[in-house]
Amino acid sequence: MLTKTLKSLSQERWLEVTSLLGLGIGILMRLSQYFSNRSLWFDEVALGLNLLDRNYLELLEALDYNQAAPPLFLWVEKFAIDTLGSHEFALRLFPLLGGLLSLGLFYRFTQQFTQGWGRPIAILLFSVLGYIAYFSTETKPYSWDVAIALLLFMVLISMDTLKPSLRKLSMAGMLGIVSIWLSFPSIFILAGVEGANILTLQPWKISWQSLKEFLLRRIPLYGVWIGSFVGLYFGVISKALSETELANSWAGRYPDNFWDIVWLLDSFGRFFYRPLGFPSPTDGVAMVAFVTGCILLYRRSKRRLLYLGSPFIISLIAAFLHKYPFRERLILFLTPFALILLSEGIVFWLERWKQKPRILGVISLIMAITMIFMPLQRGLRVTIVPTGLHFDHVRPTIEYIDTHWQSGDKLYVLPGAQLQFKFYNRRFELPTSDIVLSQLQNIGIWKVSDEDLEQHYRELRTLKTTELQNKKRVWILLARKRAESEEAIVEQLNRLGSPLERKQYPGAMVGLYDFSS
Repeated sequence: MLTKTLKSLSQERWLEVTSLLGLGIGILMRLSQYFSNRSLWFDEVALGLNLLDRNYLELLEALDYNQAAPPLFLWVEKFAIDTLGSHEFALRLFPLLGGLLSLGLFYRFTQQFTQGWGRPIAILLFSVLGYIAYFSTETKPYSWDVAIALLLFMVLISMDTLKPSLRKLSMAGMLGIVSIWLSFPSIFILAGVEGANILTLQPWKISWQSLKEFLLRRIPLYGVWIGSFVGLYFGVISKALSETELANSWAGRYPDNFWDIVWLLDSFGRFFYRPLGFPSPTDGVAMVAFVTGCILLYRRSKRRLLYLGSPFIISLIAAFLHKYPFRERLILFLTPFALILLSEGIVFWLERWKQKPRILGVISLIMAITMIFMPLQRGLRVTIVPTGLHFDHVRPTIEYIDTHWQSGDKLYVLPGAQLQFKFYNRRFELPTSDIVLSQLQNIGIWKVSDEDLEQHYRELRTLKTTELQNKKRVWILLARKRAESEEAIVEQLNRLGSPLERKQYPGAMVGLYDFSS
């Protein structure tokens, strides 16, 4: 019965069924990661502490711990923890909703911009590629960057007429105002897609009367967008850039000049690994598929290529002007448009596998299958075993200490775990008088040098003769270290005290030592 049903399906129905299957996998993957309830990692905790320590108006000021996020995102997150509590599920709920909304919007988006098997392939890749899925469950605004980019794109492309209706203009105006305060890169979508509209409409070729009507409709729209952005820039962004280290941390990510072709090629290559999320060696294959898709679309529909490429062009201009880095999660919002072009290239490879010369056809088939199935198997694996994505998993270490804490115990917290400890100890409330925070500065995060180890040893040796002197139970909390660096620190601890217990978690370790001898 099932076999007969499958055989009776038309190609259109097959395309729809496989598209829905890809959508379902994406939903399951995001829900699986959300409910795995991994610890908040360093960046999430840094944002979370700002949310806990500030009121709504104070969130408009430059944030602590070198953080920045759009005001509307911060306010929704603040409301979530005020009403639901300061736990992981509350903090990640809004990003999850953004990720799920992105899936639905991309499903709709592919109806307009893909055809044939390009649609289910694009949907499947959008669903399972690691970084797109991961940021749906991180306390950061990047999932909403993607959702807003798709929503704005679809609204603005419907205005590719000289006389859009007042309803469309009002919708675009209101959506633009809100989007700018919810997603920093939304301004690039507004500028890019509306720029593509203008190039398509060519208002400079129409009569003066038609041009006046065009301007009367468009100028108020641009005015409210610009007004919203100016308010955001001088009210929020300028403070973040001047009062944090963000601008300095971005400095090395910009091109040296407008002719920096090496930077451009490097940025192009990096894009397919992060944020698109193709694992090596498929990132190289993805580049070829993307270029193939661009060439095909240039031949078939220059207009579609213009629209899909417009957000990239504006983002690159911003990078060349040293205003916004073209790097990693900051350009996650570009991934839907790249996947449309990339899926066109994959379909082209699949269609030519029987053509001569046969060897090229076989190579094309292998490349296409690799592009689809490597991300798929990785996505299914982390859906089934979501703990594979756990890192900086500090919460269970503190929970373990809290459960086994005895009177007279001391806790020594190394630098890499201190921010997360500061956040989580508000939940567990270990006695502050028994907590010793390492005072080491400028220690390597993931990897420690010999000099770092020497500093650490000197501090421990000093503490053993002061605050930790004759202590039979001293807990050691360590996080954000590679295995070899962690073992080097543990070796030092073993020289200074007697190990009693050790618990290991992804990216974190807790040990119990006797320093009485």
